[in-house]
Amino acid sequence: MPATGWQSGSGTYLCNLFLNTDFYLMQQILRFSLSVFLAFFGFVSVASAQTLVIAPEIGYDTCAPFPLTLRADTTGIGVVEWSNGSKLDSLIINDYGTYSVTLTTLDTVLTAEFSISKKDCCHPVIANAFSPNGDGVNDDFGVKLRYCEVEILEFSVYSRWGELMFQAQEPTDRWDGTTMNGTEAPSDVYVYVARYKVADEEVEKSEKGSVALLR
Repeated sequence: MPATGWQSGSGTYLCNLFLNTDFYLMQQILRFSLSVFLAFFGFVSVASAQTLVIAPEIGYDTCAPFPLTLRADTTGIGVVEWSNGSKLDSLIINDYGTYSVTLTTLDTVLTAEFSISKKDCCHPVIANAFSPNGDGVNDDFGVKLRYCEVEILEFSVYSRWGELMFQAQEPTDRWDGTTMNGTEAPSDVYVYVARYKVADEEVEKSEKGSVALLR
């Protein structure tokens, strides 16, 4: 059977190990901690080291994060309170900003913070190879942009000798691996140039690189 023991700030045990009492009549003002004896050879004390960390859910997307669940991971025993007054172990957030949580125990107060800010997530996703063989997988080549609306100003593909192989006429046009005269381009490495504008922005952006055509 587990037993309890009271310990003063000086380290003196005030109850016999075998008495198993969960209260103690104080004769003077002292600082006490309650220990729970698990066996005759050891015990676990409530007054132990405390840690507090805010951990976001695993694998969250920093460009499209919401709703996001934050967890208050702690080794301590006490009362958790978030900056919005919630006393749950986790907090669901739906906006950018700094969030804090406080752990209050018998002998300490710990605070942790987590900040999430808006990132420039409008970036192109451009493959480095494609195979126009009609299998429905990577059959064409073009520019995709995530988390934003864009206006494609130019998208052109050139051979390694500078010959124009493809030029988009519409923002959604993609290269299917044929030349300007409709013949199949051979397997090789080609150069692309893309110019675009992000919606509500006046700055023109550009991307240049190479892509391997595989047959």
